[in-house]
Amino acid sequence: GLILNLMPCVFPVLSLKALSIAANSTQQAQQKRDALFYSAGVVLSFVALALLLIVLRAAGAAIGWGFQLQSPYMVALLVYLLFALGLSLSGVVQFGLGLMNTGGALATAKGSKGSFFTGVLAVIVASPCTAPFMGSALGYAVTQSAPVALLVFAALGLGMALPFLLLAFIPGFARILPKPGAWMDTLKQLLAYPLYLSAVWLLWVYGRQAGVDAQALLLIGLVCVACACWLWGRKQLAQAGRVGAGIALLLILLALALPVLAPKPATQQAQSSATQHWQPWSAATLKQLREQGKPVLVNMTADWCITCLVNERVALNTDSSK
Repeated sequence: GLILNLMPCVFPVLSLKALSIAANSTQQAQQKRDALFYSAGVVLSFVALALLLIVLRAAGAAIGWGFQLQSPYMVALLVYLLFALGLSLSGVVQFGLGLMNTGGALATAKGSKGSFFTGVLAVIVASPCTAPFMGSALGYAVTQSAPVALLVFAALGLGMALPFLLLAFIPGFARILPKPGAWMDTLKQLLAYPLYLSAVWLLWVYGRQAGVDAQALLLIGLVCVACACWLWGRKQLAQAGRVGAGIALLLILLALALPVLAPKPATQQAQSSATQHWQPWSAATLKQLREQGKPVLVNMTADWCITCLVNERVALNTDSSK
């Protein structure tokens, strides 16, 4: 859980959040309350996801961590979210304190409610890039009983929230942080680029899932998101009125509709076994090969799974594996 704080989708958030705690070190009571609600949001989100996995597994569904990323529309929403958060850090538009307070009205709300939904947003944003670091914990959890699995997920959430709890309840940790100043704005802008790179990666995943035509539509959606954020930023500066805000809302709705309207990718023709040693999954083929006594490796992969892609490159798609 602690390691998850170092993920490129999450680290820009945590650094800004930590600096905000240091900048408001005099309001210790509010800090402690916000840290507790933030931690509750993180832990309960992990537990809720664990419950969903347990229920679906009990129903016979073969799923694991990150299963939501098998949905191209979910991937498209994450592309939009990370891109918008990057624009916020770049100064195009202001969403609260930055990345972690930008999941909508709930996450941007002040006080305990905002802190709780900030924790929920942290788990959502973190999910695409945490699988390699959670593999051992998840592999253990899925083989255990439901109570043990829930305990493992709760521990992951507690580990992810622990830095904020330490900063809020142990003032000495906050004193270690550098003093706030003008340099924080420069750091905030620099931290936008890991988010842009994460959006590019998910955009590639979306193209692999939905095809190049759908990817082009999603790029148009990103332009709509950029324009909407720009218009909203002008409204915040009192340089645009209700018309600009209305146009921004329409652009967001258009961006959300584009992935739904995207054409389905054309079915790729399977290559002959003479030119490649992999075959598309077929239960009949598996049964036939097993009856012949031949060893079979079933490669259950996903384009968003970095570990899977590395294994394919260095171990599976090699001459020695043919």
